[in-house]
Amino acid sequence: MADSDSDNDGLSLFDIVWEDVLYVKLFPLLSLKDLFNLRCCSRLAKTFVDNGFRRLKEINLSGKNSPHLDLAFTVLAENCRNVRVINLARCNWLQDSILCPLLKYNHKLTKINLSQCLNITPRSMQPIIIGCKQLTTLKLSHCHWLTIGAMEALTLHHTKIQELDISYCAALNERCISVFLLNCRMLKTLSLSNVPAVTDNLLLAIAKHSKFIKNLNLVGCYLITDRGVLAISLCCKELESLMVRECPHVTEQSLAVLRGRVFIDRPRVFQPDMNMVPNMGFPRLFLQV
Repeated sequence: MADSDSDNDGLSLFDIVWEDVLYVKLFPLLSLKDLFNLRCCSRLAKTFVDNGFRRLKEINLSGKNSPHLDLAFTVLAENCRNVRVINLARCNWLQDSILCPLLKYNHKLTKINLSQCLNITPRSMQPIIIGCKQLTTLKLSHCHWLTIGAMEALTLHHTKIQELDISYCAALNERCISVFLLNCRMLKTLSLSNVPAVTDNLLLAIAKHSKFIKNLNLVGCYLITDRGVLAISLCCKELESLMVRECPHVTEQSLAVLRGRVFIDRPRVFQPDMNMVPNMGFPRLFLQV
């Protein structure tokens, strides 16, 4: 593929109208890998792709850790200005120095997934907190760097978040999560899996403030009991799924109230009916709880 000034008599792909045809019909069909390959073909191709990046609305590099991918991401950070969804889960190469510029210039972001990004710090949360006012989904599972201060700052600036995943974020405490729930009343999906700070008091806060919650993940929250789950069952009428594996103090006593209208990741258990009819010789009956 040659630059347009190398052959004035010939026609090339780039003679087709860019704005109304190529960017609308062709650009969305190409993967990021295709676009970077095209970008290497000529100066005109580079200009075409870089301008197209300004229209890009979604970046999904989840789990991709190819060599020099950080350099490609730097190109995206320099050119992208209209991204709405970004998924960088499990990107081991990701660092604050290359993530922050992208976040700084894309204020229309609505969904961000940084789960298991182990080499960034709370510094990367600053442009999210300050600039991304349309944010509705934030996934930070296994982000050991997420601090109480970062969570409190997020709470101060965001009230529209509908999906939050802070599983395995051991640095957080019950108070900062409760305050977040108080401010984000439209929360629909919440994952608190294996967060040591989760207790019945936090479940009571969910029951009180998160009336629209539909999906709740409490796997591995070993401090919660039937008391907290019963509060959820009574107050959260729109609940659709509840994950309570590895919660030893949650029993069928509270789960039975939810069965039939809510998906629960633990199977129904059977318990013996202790109210036998005396002296009748009937076998012990097992009733479904």
